[in-house]
Amino acid sequence: MNEIEDRERESNFVTLVHFANLAKAEMARELLANNGIDAILQGANFGGLEPLLLPGGFSEISLLVPEDEFERAGQLYQAFFEGEGAELKEDEEVGSE
Repeated sequence: MNEIEDRERESNFVTLVHFANLAKAEMARELLANNGIDAILQGANFGGLEPLLLPGGFSEISLLVPEDEFERAGQLYQAFFEGEGAELKEDEEVGSE
């Protein structure tokens, strides 16, 4: 893929969530990737300097997802990272009701 194709591809991505910790950002990206969502971490290059103190706070890593997958990605993220100790039953899938 050339640089123009990379920019076009990223232009269809939207920010799902921001992180200050590279490990947590990678876990979220991997969760989405394992569920078929092509997620990108933006700003992860500062991970070695983490946390890098900036005028507005700490360094920020953005998790980007395709615009058309935003809702599903948000549901997966919330179920995994923001659930209040909720556990899936055996053979239950995220998002199933």
